[in-house]
Amino acid sequence: MALAEHGVVAGAVAPSWTARPPTDAAPVRIAAGARIVLAVVLGAVGSFVPGLRGRSDAFYLLVELVYLPYVTALFFASARPGNKLVLVGGPFGDLSLLFALQVLVAGAGGAALVGYLVVVTFAVFTVGRRTAAVFAAQAIVLTLVAQLLVPESRRLSALDLLPYSVAVLALLFMIDRSATRQAAFEAQAARLRSRADTILAHVADAVLVMDDAGTVLQCNEAVVRVFGQPQADVVERPCASVLALHNGERILDCSKGCALLALGHADGALDVEVWRTASDGRRQPLLASVSQVAGEDGSVQTIHSVRDLTRIKQAEEAKNLFLATASHELKTPLTVIQGFADTLVQYPELDEPTKAAALRAIRTRCGELARIVDRLLMSSRIEAGRIQLTIRAFDLVPLLRERVTAMAAATGRQVAFEADADAHLVEANPEALVTVVDHLLDNALKYSPDGDPVTVSVHAAGGEVVAVDVADRGIGMDPEQVAHCFDKFWQAESSDVRRFGGTGIGLYIVRSLVEGMNGAVQVRSQKGSGSVFTVELGLRREREAEPGVGEQTSIREFMRHIGVAPGRRP
Repeated sequence: MALAEHGVVAGAVAPSWTARPPTDAAPVRIAAGARIVLAVVLGAVGSFVPGLRGRSDAFYLLVELVYLPYVTALFFASARPGNKLVLVGGPFGDLSLLFALQVLVAGAGGAALVGYLVVVTFAVFTVGRRTAAVFAAQAIVLTLVAQLLVPESRRLSALDLLPYSVAVLALLFMIDRSATRQAAFEAQAARLRSRADTILAHVADAVLVMDDAGTVLQCNEAVVRVFGQPQADVVERPCASVLALHNGERILDCSKGCALLALGHADGALDVEVWRTASDGRRQPLLASVSQVAGEDGSVQTIHSVRDLTRIKQAEEAKNLFLATASHELKTPLTVIQGFADTLVQYPELDEPTKAAALRAIRTRCGELARIVDRLLMSSRIEAGRIQLTIRAFDLVPLLRERVTAMAAATGRQVAFEADADAHLVEANPEALVTVVDHLLDNALKYSPDGDPVTVSVHAAGGEVVAVDVADRGIGMDPEQVAHCFDKFWQAESSDVRRFGGTGIGLYIVRSLVEGMNGAVQVRSQKGSGSVFTVELGLRREREAEPGVGEQTSIREFMRHIGVAPGRRP
């Protein structure tokens, strides 16, 4: 994602970014140094110019003994940005020096007036309009006092004071106008900084600003999530060591400039797909965009916006796996159906028992196809939020015993059932619970290929909760598989899906239905030692079980889609 999409200007970077401190010399510090130079020059003039007597000699002594030490102290204090002593004390000392010049040096009154205007004007841009207005008033007062202190022969005439007064008034007007505009600009800049700060703090992409040498100057908080590194560890480091990007199997070489920028220009693309090795050793796919802007000091800065594509790539892989698996699952019954249908068409003289067996096989395979399609439809309906379950109290044990008996009879496998005496009544949807139990039993039998027994048990789980455990001793799952087994289109043994079959949405449907009944489902599993799926539902002790009547039409439609109806037997 290009940084321009967020409305971020390189010169107005959000203050929450981690950045190295500015290195530009402030105008206040430059002015402090200029005062020292001025004091030294005036001191030299006072020391080497002959014929200085009386008040003139006193002025130069004042410069050497008072003003020079004063401005030297201000210069050292200006090393700390925003020092109020420098901001206010500097112009105050300048006005005091100009007042001494006006009083002690003959013929310097006009120069002092010009100096007053220069000092007040500089103060506008360093301390603001209010303090500058105070300095302007001080300059007028000092001028009037100087007129009273100097001999009448040295006093300025009205022709001298009138332009000065007009200039001061004009300067005050300009101060007010410029300060108002400056305040408006500062408010607008503050809003832009706040907006950029909010955007960059919440944007999912990692944004990094590099100088022309490839060193990271600034970064936003998303680098912690994308790169797994604290902001403080990223700033001041070379871009190549932070990102370590690969294009294909080639690592990008940034020793001769931004390789990512060159790669984007070569392909004519704004966004480039790259990857890096994550801290856990896995391959992390990324989408990177890069652009260049001018920095505040006139240098060229490079801005990288990096998006983590891991989840998108995982979704694509899951989709591709699902398509391959679903195609295989659909093709198997279709092949059988087509084979028996072709046989019936080509050999009409077949005896009735053979025809009946072929038709039963076709019917069975059609049922398999219907169940696969119905599961896909249910997954789509769950995603769209169109599955509504009517919750009521009922006796759980007979329903589970009936499903266990039916599944054992249909598969010829051993399925044990156990139930506590006090764990019977729950609040749930019977039809949805049938679907949940059938899915869990089907998975338990499927992933126990050696014929190991499967156990369904019911027990109180504390409080008003009943737990249903479906346990097997099959192939089990490792921790990563446990973490993802309820994800859509995911299978515990995705590399061997043809061995066990399935579309990878059964457990996703189980979790969705259980949560729709205000319950919870979890799994405990160990590779090679089997799995235990636990469904927890709300327990009801205070009233009798209600008969299975009054179901909504949507429930019957739901049951029709998944191929299960009340009282149905395999």
